[in-house]
Amino acid sequence: MDLKLLSQSYVMYSCVIFVPIVLFTMVPMLILADGDYVFFLCYVIFCLTCVSLISISGYFRLKKNIRLHKVVLQDKGLKIDDVAYHADQIEQITSIGLRNAINKYYLYLVEIKMINGEYYYFLDRPMAWRFKSPSMRLLKKHTLLSSKINDKEIDRDGFSSLYQ
Repeated sequence: MDLKLLSQSYVMYSCVIFVPIVLFTMVPMLILADGDYVFFLCYVIFCLTCVSLISISGYFRLKKNIRLHKVVLQDKGLKIDDVAYHADQIEQITSIGLRNAINKYYLYLVEIKMINGEYYYFLDRPMAWRFKSPSMRLLKKHTLLSSKINDKEIDRDGFSSLYQ
């Protein structure tokens, strides 16, 4: 089995959330510009500035409240921040939908609970068209980790609910 990166960066998360919104608003503005491309260019710059500010504020809010880890799927377990963990060190892996955490969008996290009581979180990759977690799908296919998967997705309100 080759190594598969399970976690995504915050930049990728922001692009998945905000780029469709910006594109959806730009199409009518291009039609309404009616040859006035200076107005359209100003609108594009305004949209990109607003989206950048919202994304940066969300990133700092996320960074302040939770530490995200880089998780790679390996043959014998998971590699979390360049430290290899075997499947017998992992107690449970759960998908979490976090409401109202960043700009009223769902933030999809995967929680890894270790036997020693430590928790690791990482941002899940963009959901498939069936709203199924691609990371959980890969983990379920793994022979050693499939028994550690919690099949139900947990919905929580805000960052404070992660620390209970």
